[in-house]
Amino acid sequence: MTPARHDPVPPRDARAMRELLASRLDAATREVVPWFFAQMPDYYFRTHNGEEQAAHLRALVSGQVLTQGQVVVLESPCGTRRTVLSPGGDMDAMVAAVEGVAARSILGARMVQTADGRLRLDTFVTAPARQAEPDGPALARALELARAEGGLRPRMLAEFRAFLASATDDCVQKFEAGRTMRHFALWRHIRGREGVDVALEPGVYPGLSRLVVAMMEAPARGVLLAAARILRRAGARAERAYADVYATPGRSFCVMSFYLPQDSPALAPERREALFAELRTVKWQATGRPLDALLEAGFSLGEVALLGAGAAFAHQFLHGLDPYAYTTANVAAAVLAQPGAARRLLDYFAARFDPAGARGRARRQGEALRALREARAAISADMPARVFQVMETFVTHTLRTNQYLDARFGLGFRLDPAVLTRLPGRRGPGRGAVPGGGQAPYGIFFFHGAHYQAFHVRYREMARGGVRIVPTAEAAQFELEAGRQFAEVTALALSQQSKNKDIPEGGSKAVLLLEPGADLDLAVKSMTDALLDLILADRGRHSLRRVVDHLGRDEVVFLGPDENVTPAHIEWMVARARARGYPWPSALMSSKPRTGISHKRYGVTSLGVVVFAEEILRLLGIDPRARPFSVKFTGGTRGDVASNAMRILIREYGAGVRIVSASDGHGALYDPDGLDHGELLRLADANLGVAEFDPGLLRGAGAFCVRVSEPGGAHLRDTLHNTAVADLFIPAGGRPDTMNEDNWRDFLLPDGRPSARAVVEGANLFLSPGARERLQEHGVLVVHGASANKCGVISSSYEILAGLALSDDEFLEIKDEYVAQVLDILRRRARDEARLLVREYRAAGGERPLTALTAELSREMNALADALDAALKASLDGPQALRGDPALYALLLDYCPPVLVRRYEERLTSRLPLAHLTALVAAHAASRAVYAEGIGWMSALAVRRDPLEAMRAYLAQERRLDAILEGLAASGAPEGETVARILRATGRKYLTERELGMEDDGQP
Repeated sequence: MTPARHDPVPPRDARAMRELLASRLDAATREVVPWFFAQMPDYYFRTHNGEEQAAHLRALVSGQVLTQGQVVVLESPCGTRRTVLSPGGDMDAMVAAVEGVAARSILGARMVQTADGRLRLDTFVTAPARQAEPDGPALARALELARAEGGLRPRMLAEFRAFLASATDDCVQKFEAGRTMRHFALWRHIRGREGVDVALEPGVYPGLSRLVVAMMEAPARGVLLAAARILRRAGARAERAYADVYATPGRSFCVMSFYLPQDSPALAPERREALFAELRTVKWQATGRPLDALLEAGFSLGEVALLGAGAAFAHQFLHGLDPYAYTTANVAAAVLAQPGAARRLLDYFAARFDPAGARGRARRQGEALRALREARAAISADMPARVFQVMETFVTHTLRTNQYLDARFGLGFRLDPAVLTRLPGRRGPGRGAVPGGGQAPYGIFFFHGAHYQAFHVRYREMARGGVRIVPTAEAAQFELEAGRQFAEVTALALSQQSKNKDIPEGGSKAVLLLEPGADLDLAVKSMTDALLDLILADRGRHSLRRVVDHLGRDEVVFLGPDENVTPAHIEWMVARARARGYPWPSALMSSKPRTGISHKRYGVTSLGVVVFAEEILRLLGIDPRARPFSVKFTGGTRGDVASNAMRILIREYGAGVRIVSASDGHGALYDPDGLDHGELLRLADANLGVAEFDPGLLRGAGAFCVRVSEPGGAHLRDTLHNTAVADLFIPAGGRPDTMNEDNWRDFLLPDGRPSARAVVEGANLFLSPGARERLQEHGVLVVHGASANKCGVISSSYEILAGLALSDDEFLEIKDEYVAQVLDILRRRARDEARLLVREYRAAGGERPLTALTAELSREMNALADALDAALKASLDGPQALRGDPALYALLLDYCPPVLVRRYEERLTSRLPLAHLTALVAAHAASRAVYAEGIGWMSALAVRRDPLEAMRAYLAQERRLDAILEGLAASGAPEGETVARILRATGRKYLTERELGMEDDGQP
């Protein structure tokens, strides 16, 4: 190789090379160092020691940042500190630096530029950075500096010390008293808030204003990047910026400070509020979304969020047509490719919902819809055209939205259920017309926010059901779950509707689906607050003033916990409802840790499951109180239903019950001789999973205890519910359709017999409808979850009743007695239904499956209750009117726990909403009559006579029969007891039909 011309260094001459490098670096250093010291801000030198400054200068010179425009990145050996040196001082360079750590959790940031704008130096401290040492010298020095600064009152010193100890070690090492004391004051100001605080402090330095963005519980990732991007789009230029996260007790505190030129156009009065409004969303928005590209095309952040919600809705209902064409990414790409149609869609949405456009709304709405349809017609490709068709349908059938509320936590939409008949593949009767076999929901809510989407579906005006949170670990899993989310939520809500037949509330459910890496707690708060946005109302209205209302009536919504909802979530939801003025905050959420009836503590769901299990065992010819029997479970010792069912079985039947298997998310447990009762109770008491079972207590042949992480462990766990042999199977945990049309045969033994003779569903939807049918055809008795695990929802309904009538303190005063009485009610309700199903099954000679009887029973009771409810609403002009009707008022009192009636009877008609009272009386009347008389009679009666008239007659003749029976008992007549049994079985029917004059109309 020929040496380069004029090469000052001979080949392979190390000494000459060292001298050349030294001279070149010395020359560069002589030029750069004075410039660096003159141009960097004072704060940099106050907070960086000589070694750090030397490292930055070395990188600056050797990396040719200024001379060649290179970007140099310095990483600490521990991986928790990154420094980026980049040329130029514009916002693009700042955003690029933050993007480089977007996947990390930023705990601190110091972003500065030189006065001449030639260099940016951005340092980031990321998790798991070391926290400050509470008793370390750095913190002691910082406290002394704070005292010297003044302004810190002696009584606040301990609190300030604790605040400072919650910072990172880097923050304390680089302590600057004024800045940290500002942070402390701001934390004390906002620590009870949920929103984002944005404040502008003009002229804090010559020519500079400080823009401060602060919040509690910031997302672990993305909030600094979101703020930087907002400032860049607004045309603001931050000369320097800082961010710190303090791990303050209970909730972390995040503060970001941006120093902007005081004359920045973005801070002009006419633009400032728009900037602040976008900054207030940084806690609640997702960054890096596909539709973010529209931000560079002139769409606002709120508009892009709205289009994102519309695209997610479209994906939900198009995915089933072609899951490969209508992926999340493809739907987003379709929207990006049609910015004109997207703008027309937003115009149509604004015409319907912008609160500033009340005058002429109908005209503008029609014009906007015509323009949107013209834009849709111009889309030549079928796929994007269909996407915009569904998004148009979404807007048309939205009845309320919080899009125009300031500082919202997430987007919420109240939808007209008729939307389901206008979606592709769902028109007209038949398959797919409406999820749930043709029964349209009463109401649908859709929510969309930072890395989550959620549906809430209810089947009655007054309804309740749990909030189920579904996390996902990777994009493919999210895509799968998103494609079936609405089908899952409607199936769960319908199941709840069948299950809720005994109570005033119909069925509802919410499914909150999280993207990979989503912040679960923030998603719960976002969805809850968006729901409150849509159901709260200002005085004299059905909605908040900036929520345009196309619904036209008040809404009352009750929720409950389901998978992944924690006690902390429940408490927050109730507290948030109270803070925002919801009329019945304690009733919004059931299973409250302190002022509720905890399902797990009291085992309310399991109580009913075991009652049904006993009645089904008797139907199998096994008296569980006289003969041993065996049970297998899904769901383990840590789960609510399984652990409490085990407790009750062991308590009630002792050595007579042999529990042969159990499984949960982490392991599986099997012993054909029966698992040790004491060890199961130990695990349940300690909230430990089945994998923690002591293997030394296993006895039977082939017994095992495995973790899913062991080789073959996952397969054993996933198949154990099929392979273990028992009299009874109680699925008390697992995902919907675990047993389905494709795998139900796995439940059969090699000789074709089922591995369990009966199934009592403790978990919702563990068996698909097809699996239930096939198993019943093979002789398995299956008790549907709508019957078997209904006591959980009944318990929650009684908690709601207390929340409507009482304050928290009043409830706590009577809680023990109230709960004991509710448990008694649950046993009666479960026993009434279980014995009715067994009677009907025997009467049909076993030809009608138990699941069909459950469905028939639920339909009859719900239809009868709905008819009675409508009649009561029409006949009563207010809650107090119920007191003037002795028969109906007696039903109300009979439904309630005695302690509530004894202590607070007047509250029942003074505090409960009329809609709840009428639904309560209707549901109790229907269940009382149907459980006593069987399926079919009362519904037939209500068809031939006015339902309320028929029910009044029944209640009157019920009282008359009671008097007849008392007289018979007192008479001492021969065969008196036999006659009494006949009268109890048939007397109410006979007397009611006679009272209604039906013995003469040719009907039986």
